Amino acid sequence: MLFPELHSKARNSMKPSRAFIAGLYRRLFRKPKEKVFVIGFHKTGTSSLGKALQMLGYKVCGSLKEGYDFTSQEDPVPEYLISKAKPLLNSYDAFQDTPWFLLYHQLYELYPNARFILTEREEKAWLKSVQGHFGRDAYPYHAYIYGTVDSIANGDVYLKKYREHNAAVRNYFYDKPGQLLIIDLPNLRQPWSVISEFLDVKRPKFSFPHANKEDSRGKLTTRLKKLLKKYYYSS
Repeated sequence: MLFPELHSKARNSMKPSRAFIAGLYRRLFRKPKEKVFVIGFHKTGTSSLGKALQMLGYKVCGSLKEGYDFTSQEDPVPEYLISKAKPLLNSYDAFQDTPWFLLYHQLYELYPNARFILTEREEKAWLKSVQGHFGRDAYPYHAYIYGTVDSIANGDVYLKKYREHNAAVRNYFYDKPGQLLIIDLPNLRQPWSVISEFLDVKRPKFSFPHANKEDSRGKLTTRLKKLLKKYYYSS
């Protein structure tokens, strides 16, 4: 399917936006060469990178909602999530959000020529953003990732998991040159140049997108867009 984002049952797609429209020409005439997996933790610029990939013509998948029932399964969590992800892996070109960053081992085995992008962020800024966004709410997958859903009381646990993940990714791709890009988007001066070179695609003329800005979350237009999309994709 060329435009899975437009299907009302596409629960996992990064939804259509200006980034989607900007990438239409590439979607139609420049098929992506390899799959791309964003394997940085949430709140490290993954949504912005997802929109950037849309602008580059990629069909971008977000969170794996079909895996939310993983706690009731007997299979090991990674294996179960991969089994639920296979239809999406066939339909999309790029993947960001939870739980894709947990599955880089399995994804590399399935797609050894894929490109992986580890998004990082300064630790204190990352934790502050996580605490402001998630607080003590029980988001899907968080209990599995951190062993707790309280980022306020257990900030040290969240930081420990964040550090361990980044170190493990670096170690895993140490002997796989050219397949891992590590970026700190907030401090990256020319993100288009770096990302385009890594993916071997032509640099777009559009400005680099910035999603989920804190000052935009409470705006009426933002809330209305979310409500409309929620209604359409639940129908």
